[in-house]
Amino acid sequence: MKHRGRIQAQGENLEASESWAQEEPLSKQEGLSLLEKLKNKIPKKEAEIRETSFNKAARFIENGPYQAVDKKISKTFKVPDTEQERVDLEIQKGIAFTNQAKPSDGTPI
Repeated sequence: MKHRGRIQAQGENLEASESWAQEEPLSKQEGLSLLEKLKNKIPKKEAEIRETSFNKAARFIENGPYQAVDKKISKTFKVPDTEQERVDLEIQKGIAFTNQAKPSDGTPI
């Protein structure tokens, strides 16, 4: 796949992620959707602990696009006053968080 990466929620008692691997760049809309899916996947208490980190990750996505050419792009949004609680975002290859989403039927925009 030309474009791949993942969004993770991690901590002392948590490790959950949502990933993508696709031929087309991931749009901002798709990235925000994956972030929301991850937030809804983890226990409510864990999501509440990471609320600020999820918001910072959303702003990072909205400020895209980003392109991982020679090395991956990795961004960590730590929860203040904790040791391990965080939200991580990795663009392992390709381009992510573009302005345009492709139509659901796959036709070009």
